[in-house]
Amino acid sequence: MAVPTVEEVARYLRIEDIIEEEPQEKVFLENLIGTAVEDLEDSGIKDQSTKRYGMAVKLLVANFYEERRPQVVGTITTNLQYSLERIILQLKARELPAGDEE
Repeated sequence: MAVPTVEEVARYLRIEDIIEEEPQEKVFLENLIGTAVEDLEDSGIKDQSTKRYGMAVKLLVANFYEERRPQVVGTITTNLQYSLERIILQLKARELPAGDEE
C-alpha cells in the first residue's frame, strides 16, 4: 500500500458522500494527505511501500480532520494516539541501517 488515495481516506473517515457533494472538501482532504506524508518524511520515514505507512497516513489525516478546530481544556496536552505513535516508531525502525549481527 502506498500513499492512500483521497477516496480511500474518505472511506476510512466515512465521509465519501461529503467529498462527492462538496468539491472543496475533496481538496481539503488532498491537502491533509499531503501534510501527513510531509510529517512522516520529516519524522525520518522514507519507505512508503508498507501497509503501516498507509495506515499512518490515514490516522494522521483522521487526527487532522477531527481536530481542525483547536480545543483547549485547561493546560493538559496529549500525545498522538498510541496506535499512530507505535506505527511511526515501527516505520522508523525499518529504516535503520542493519547492524553486523554475529
